[in-house]
Amino acid sequence: MNRNFFLYTLSFIFLLSLYPVYANFLVTPEQYLRLELGSSRDQIRFCKQKPLLVFGRNSIAPSVTCQFLPETEVSLDQFFSEELTETEETQWAFYDASGKQIFPTVTWEGQEALYLVSVVRSKRGQFGVQLQRKKEGAYFFYRTKMQNWLL
Repeated sequence: MNRNFFLYTLSFIFLLSLYPVYANFLVTPEQYLRLELGSSRDQIRFCKQKPLLVFGRNSIAPSVTCQFLPETEVSLDQFFSEELTETEETQWAFYDASGKQIFPTVTWEGQEALYLVSVVRSKRGQFGVQLQRKKEGAYFFYRTKMQNWLL
């Protein structure tokens, strides 16, 4: 009996020690999430990034055609209408006319303002967003549905 109690206690402590590692992998709420771009839409492009780092700030991939934002409100899923043919994760972000990455802000109820760093598309076509908290710069990765993100 004491041995089992010890093993359960040890297992519980081990799981608690793993919580900080997995705490930043969250799921966005089931609501519309509006990105605030902060500049003229006709100057902003949504581009695939170089695959140097799956998570992080990367430059635009060479020979990739960027998509310009329409003047009307759209959801981010409209930028991913093509079939998934790649065998690697891809990362996408917003850039200005000079090729400098820009970081739209997003907020939802109960959440302070965050910067959108990038959108990650997995090999299986699932999506996540890399967000950064404005205050101290902490990074978070949220699994999400692209149709919930509005521009």
